[in-house]
Amino acid sequence: MNQVIPVTGEKWAALSEAYATCIAEHLTPETRWLDAGTGSRILEQDMDALENWLVQRSRMAVGMDVRVTKHLNIRTLVGGSIYDLPFADSSFDLVTCNVVMEHLGEPEKAVAEVARVLVRGGALIINTPNLWNYGVLANAVLSKVLPEQWRLALVRASDSREPEDIFPVRYRANTLCRLNALFSTTGLKVHTATALPQQRAYFRKTAAVEKLLMTVTPGVRLLVCAHKEA
Repeated sequence: MNQVIPVTGEKWAALSEAYATCIAEHLTPETRWLDAGTGSRILEQDMDALENWLVQRSRMAVGMDVRVTKHLNIRTLVGGSIYDLPFADSSFDLVTCNVVMEHLGEPEKAVAEVARVLVRGGALIINTPNLWNYGVLANAVLSKVLPEQWRLALVRASDSREPEDIFPVRYRANTLCRLNALFSTTGLKVHTATALPQQRAYFRKTAAVEKLLMTVTPGVRLLVCAHKEA
């Protein structure tokens, strides 16, 4: 019997819960799932129960990153590069990449590797910042004109991430147009693509101005699911 996904519906959790719901749609007791670029957890903080629920719904969950020593709920951890995945062809039914694409210097190579390890009909789910959102675009510009330590200080002021969880950004595959082009050259076909709306301002002092910007610029995240053609 199918279980109802344990989402809260709270505004603060909306982005992660939309991503989790997309993942849940592709999980069965037979699913072999790779979370590529996994870090130490699947979702944001305070969502432990939902993360555990997702992992328990799959047959096998593997977390892979360049450096991975511990994870909240994935027990099988593998060190490796998304440019050269240490897995055989057709090893997984599902691959997820959460806030990974924006850091890649060679997204074409990464997507090709993901396509290689997916079975035919398998799914790739990407959750990544939308370059056309005002805050993301500002970060992209600042990454080119500011010293990196100054940009990182601004990022830390706008969210609760630890310094070791903030990485250089490149935004080479962060529009729907660019993602579609990448997928089409690697045998993947977009199944769903959504720009998730921003839920809060980045900075408290500029909240009034940002509320206006939120209404006139696209959503803050791109949630895209593509399937490997059969």
